[in-house]
Amino acid sequence: MPLPMPARDRCLPVDEALASLLPDAGLQRGRIVGCTGPAAISLALALVSRAAAVGSWLAVVGVPMLGVEAAAQFGIPLTRLVVVDAPGGPAVWAERVAAAADGFDVVLTRPPAGAERVARKIRTRLQARGVVLVAVGPTSPGVSCDLQLHTTSVVWSGLGQGHGHLIARRATVSAGGRRMPRPVESDLWLPGPDGRVSVVDTGGLSPAARVDDAARDEVAGAVLTRAG
Repeated sequence: MPLPMPARDRCLPVDEALASLLPDAGLQRGRIVGCTGPAAISLALALVSRAAAVGSWLAVVGVPMLGVEAAAQFGIPLTRLVVVDAPGGPAVWAERVAAAADGFDVVLTRPPAGAERVARKIRTRLQARGVVLVAVGPTSPGVSCDLQLHTTSVVWSGLGQGHGHLIARRATVSAGGRRMPRPVESDLWLPGPDGRVSVVDTGGLSPAARVDDAARDEVAGAVLTRAG
Protein backbone atom coordinates (compact mmCIF):
# COMPACT_ATOMS: atom_id res chain seq x y z
CA MET A 1 0.00 0.00 0.00
CA PRO A 2 1.55 3.37 -1.00
CA LEU A 3 2.41 5.81 1.78
CA PRO A 4 0.25 8.96 1.95
CA MET A 5 1.72 12.03 0.31
CA PRO A 6 3.20 14.52 2.82
CA ALA A 7 0.97 17.59 3.29
CA ARG A 8 3.66 19.94 1.97
CA ASP A 9 3.77 17.99 -1.31
CA ARG A 10 0.02 17.85 -1.91
CA CYS A 11 -0.19 21.31 -3.46
CA LEU A 12 1.70 23.03 -6.25
CA PRO A 13 2.39 26.72 -5.57
CA VAL A 14 0.56 29.57 -7.28
CA ASP A 15 1.21 33.28 -7.60
CA GLU A 16 0.43 35.15 -4.40
CA ALA A 17 -2.29 37.16 -6.17
CA LEU A 18 -4.22 33.93 -6.87
CA ALA A 19 -3.70 32.13 -3.56
CA SER A 20 -6.79 33.63 -1.90
CA LEU A 21 -9.00 32.15 -4.64
CA LEU A 22 -7.95 28.57 -3.89
CA PRO A 23 -9.13 26.59 -0.83
CA ASP A 24 -5.59 25.29 -0.18
CA ALA A 25 -3.80 28.45 -1.40
CA GLY A 26 -2.31 26.25 -4.13
CA LEU A 27 -3.14 23.64 -6.76
CA GLN A 28 -3.95 20.40 -4.99
CA ARG A 29 -2.60 17.35 -6.80
CA GLY A 30 -5.13 15.05 -8.41
CA ARG A 31 -7.74 17.80 -8.75
CA ILE A 32 -9.39 19.42 -11.78
CA VAL A 33 -9.65 23.21 -11.98
CA GLY A 34 -11.85 24.89 -14.59
CA CYS A 35 -11.09 28.33 -16.04
CA THR A 36 -13.91 30.00 -17.96
CA GLY A 37 -14.95 33.41 -19.23
CA PRO A 38 -13.36 35.88 -21.65
CA ALA A 39 -9.92 35.76 -19.97
CA ALA A 40 -9.90 32.00 -19.35
CA ILE A 41 -6.60 31.20 -21.07
CA SER A 42 -4.73 34.08 -19.43
CA LEU A 43 -6.10 33.02 -16.06
CA ALA A 44 -5.05 29.42 -16.67
CA LEU A 45 -1.52 30.48 -17.63
CA ALA A 46 -1.29 32.70 -14.56
CA LEU A 47 -2.53 29.82 -12.42
CA VAL A 48 0.18 27.36 -13.51
CA SER A 49 3.07 29.79 -13.99
CA ARG A 50 4.46 29.64 -10.46
CA ALA A 51 4.52 25.85 -10.37
CA ALA A 52 6.37 25.73 -13.69
CA ALA A 53 8.80 28.44 -12.56
CA VAL A 54 9.87 26.39 -9.53
CA GLY A 55 10.35 23.14 -11.42
CA SER A 56 7.05 21.48 -12.40
CA TRP A 57 6.57 20.23 -15.95
CA LEU A 58 3.57 21.54 -17.92
CA ALA A 59 1.80 19.84 -20.83
CA VAL A 60 -0.66 21.81 -22.95
CA VAL A 61 -3.00 19.35 -24.69
CA GLY A 62 -5.47 20.35 -27.39
CA VAL A 63 -5.41 24.13 -26.91
CA PRO A 64 -4.51 25.42 -30.40
CA MET A 65 -5.22 29.07 -29.56
CA LEU A 66 -2.56 29.13 -26.85
CA GLY A 67 0.82 30.45 -28.01
CA VAL A 68 4.19 29.78 -26.38
CA GLU A 69 4.91 33.52 -26.44
CA ALA A 70 1.89 34.12 -24.21
CA ALA A 71 3.11 31.39 -21.86
CA ALA A 72 6.53 33.01 -21.65
CA GLN A 73 4.98 36.39 -20.87
CA PHE A 74 3.36 34.86 -17.80
CA GLY A 75 6.73 33.58 -16.60
CA ILE A 76 6.44 29.95 -17.71
CA PRO A 77 9.89 28.57 -18.65
CA LEU A 78 9.57 27.22 -22.19
CA THR A 79 12.09 24.49 -21.31
CA ARG A 80 9.39 22.99 -19.05
CA LEU A 81 6.51 23.34 -21.51
CA VAL A 82 5.37 20.75 -24.07
CA VAL A 83 2.49 21.45 -26.48
CA VAL A 84 0.51 18.45 -27.76
CA ASP A 85 -2.18 18.45 -30.47
CA ALA A 86 -5.31 16.40 -29.83
CA PRO A 87 -7.35 16.20 -33.06
CA GLY A 88 -10.01 13.60 -33.66
CA GLY A 89 -12.49 13.88 -30.80
CA PRO A 90 -12.72 12.81 -27.16
CA ALA A 91 -11.04 9.40 -27.54
CA VAL A 92 -7.82 10.89 -28.90
CA TRP A 93 -7.99 13.73 -26.40
CA ALA A 94 -8.36 11.30 -23.46
CA GLU A 95 -5.49 9.17 -24.73
CA ARG A 96 -3.13 12.15 -24.93
CA VAL A 97 -4.17 13.65 -21.62
CA ALA A 98 -3.64 10.26 -19.96
CA ALA A 99 -0.20 9.96 -21.56
CA ALA A 100 0.70 13.46 -20.38
CA ALA A 101 -0.40 12.56 -16.84
CA ASP A 102 2.30 9.87 -16.78
CA GLY A 103 5.11 12.39 -17.15
CA PHE A 104 3.92 15.89 -16.23
CA ASP A 105 2.88 17.62 -13.02
CA VAL A 106 0.28 19.90 -14.65
CA VAL A 107 -1.88 19.40 -17.75
CA LEU A 108 -3.60 22.44 -19.28
CA THR A 109 -6.26 21.41 -21.77
CA ARG A 110 -9.48 22.31 -23.57
CA PRO A 111 -11.91 19.37 -23.23
CA PRO A 112 -13.72 18.63 -26.50
CA ALA A 113 -17.44 18.08 -26.89
CA GLY A 114 -18.29 14.57 -25.75
CA ALA A 115 -15.52 14.45 -23.14
CA GLU A 116 -18.01 13.26 -20.51
CA ARG A 117 -17.70 9.75 -21.97
CA VAL A 118 -14.06 9.52 -20.95
CA ALA A 119 -13.93 11.96 -18.05
CA ARG A 120 -14.04 9.30 -15.31
CA LYS A 121 -11.04 7.48 -16.78
CA ILE A 122 -9.11 10.74 -16.95
CA ARG A 123 -9.94 11.65 -13.35
CA THR A 124 -8.77 8.24 -12.12
CA ARG A 125 -5.45 8.66 -13.92
CA LEU A 126 -4.94 12.18 -12.54
CA GLN A 127 -5.60 11.06 -8.99
CA ALA A 128 -3.31 8.06 -9.30
CA ARG A 129 -0.45 10.18 -10.63
CA GLY A 130 -1.07 13.27 -8.48
CA VAL A 131 -1.44 15.51 -11.54
CA VAL A 132 -3.31 18.82 -11.65
CA LEU A 133 -5.56 19.31 -14.69
CA VAL A 134 -6.56 22.86 -15.64
CA ALA A 135 -9.48 22.84 -18.09
CA VAL A 136 -10.22 25.90 -20.23
CA GLY A 137 -13.08 26.50 -22.53
CA PRO A 138 -16.16 28.58 -22.60
CA THR A 139 -17.79 26.06 -20.26
CA SER A 140 -15.23 23.22 -19.87
CA PRO A 141 -17.76 20.74 -21.35
CA GLY A 142 -17.93 17.18 -20.10
CA VAL A 143 -15.51 17.58 -17.19
CA SER A 144 -16.67 17.87 -13.59
CA CYS A 145 -14.33 20.37 -11.93
CA ASP A 146 -13.39 20.37 -8.25
CA LEU A 147 -12.94 24.12 -8.46
CA GLN A 148 -14.27 26.58 -11.03
CA LEU A 149 -12.66 29.97 -11.69
CA HIS A 150 -14.65 32.37 -13.87
CA THR A 151 -13.56 35.71 -15.35
CA THR A 152 -15.96 38.62 -15.88
CA SER A 153 -15.90 42.42 -16.20
CA VAL A 154 -12.79 42.34 -18.39
CA VAL A 155 -11.48 45.83 -19.20
CA TRP A 156 -8.33 46.72 -21.15
CA SER A 157 -6.37 49.89 -20.36
CA GLY A 158 -3.86 51.90 -22.37
CA LEU A 159 -5.69 53.02 -25.50
CA GLY A 160 -6.49 56.72 -25.92
CA GLN A 161 -8.54 58.44 -28.61
CA GLY A 162 -7.01 56.76 -31.64
CA HIS A 163 -3.55 56.31 -30.15
CA GLY A 164 -1.57 54.27 -27.62
CA HIS A 165 -1.40 50.54 -27.05
CA LEU A 166 -2.91 47.99 -24.64
CA ILE A 167 -0.86 47.79 -21.45
CA ALA A 168 -3.05 46.09 -18.86
CA ARG A 169 -6.19 43.99 -18.47
CA ARG A 170 -8.38 44.07 -15.41
CA ALA A 171 -10.76 41.19 -14.68
CA THR A 172 -12.99 40.05 -11.87
CA VAL A 173 -12.27 36.43 -10.98
CA SER A 174 -14.79 34.41 -8.99
CA ALA A 175 -14.07 30.99 -7.48
CA GLY A 176 -16.55 28.32 -6.45
CA GLY A 177 -17.26 24.62 -6.61
CA ARG A 178 -17.61 21.60 -4.40
CA ARG A 179 -14.15 22.12 -2.88
CA MET A 180 -14.93 25.72 -1.85
CA PRO A 181 -16.67 26.29 1.52
CA ARG A 182 -18.09 29.53 0.07
CA PRO A 183 -17.56 31.44 -3.19
CA VAL A 184 -14.88 34.13 -3.25
CA GLU A 185 -14.09 36.93 -5.69
CA SER A 186 -11.10 39.11 -6.50
CA ASP A 187 -10.26 41.88 -8.99
CA LEU A 188 -6.97 41.09 -10.71
CA TRP A 189 -4.66 42.52 -13.34
CA LEU A 190 -4.22 39.78 -16.01
CA PRO A 191 -1.62 41.18 -16.56
CA GLY A 192 -0.90 44.61 -15.07
CA PRO A 193 1.18 47.47 -16.56
CA ASP A 194 4.36 45.75 -15.33
CA GLY A 195 3.41 42.48 -17.04
CA ARG A 196 2.71 40.72 -13.74
CA VAL A 197 -0.46 39.24 -12.29
CA SER A 198 -1.53 41.21 -9.23
CA VAL A 199 -4.51 42.20 -7.14
CA VAL A 200 -6.05 45.49 -8.29
CA ASP A 201 -4.89 48.33 -6.06
CA THR A 202 -4.33 51.48 -8.10
CA GLY A 203 -4.53 54.03 -5.30
CA GLY A 204 -7.18 55.95 -7.22
CA LEU A 205 -5.20 56.01 -10.48
CA SER A 206 -5.74 54.02 -13.63
CA PRO A 207 -2.80 51.83 -14.81
CA ALA A 208 -2.31 54.20 -17.74
CA ALA A 209 -2.01 57.15 -15.35
CA ARG A 210 0.51 55.24 -13.23
CA VAL A 211 2.66 54.48 -16.27
CA ASP A 212 2.45 58.13 -17.42
CA ASP A 213 3.52 59.35 -13.97
CA ALA A 214 6.49 56.99 -13.97
CA ALA A 215 7.52 58.21 -17.43
CA ARG A 216 7.27 61.86 -16.33
CA ASP A 217 9.40 61.14 -13.25
CA GLU A 218 12.03 59.48 -15.42
CA VAL A 219 12.18 62.45 -17.81
CA ALA A 220 12.32 64.93 -14.92
CA GLY A 221 15.18 63.01 -13.36
CA ALA A 222 17.12 63.05 -16.61
CA VAL A 223 16.63 66.83 -16.98
CA LEU A 224 17.81 67.47 -13.41
CA THR A 225 20.85 65.28 -13.96
CA ARG A 226 21.86 67.26 -17.04
CA ALA A 227 21.20 70.57 -15.27
CA GLY A 228 23.30 69.54 -12.28
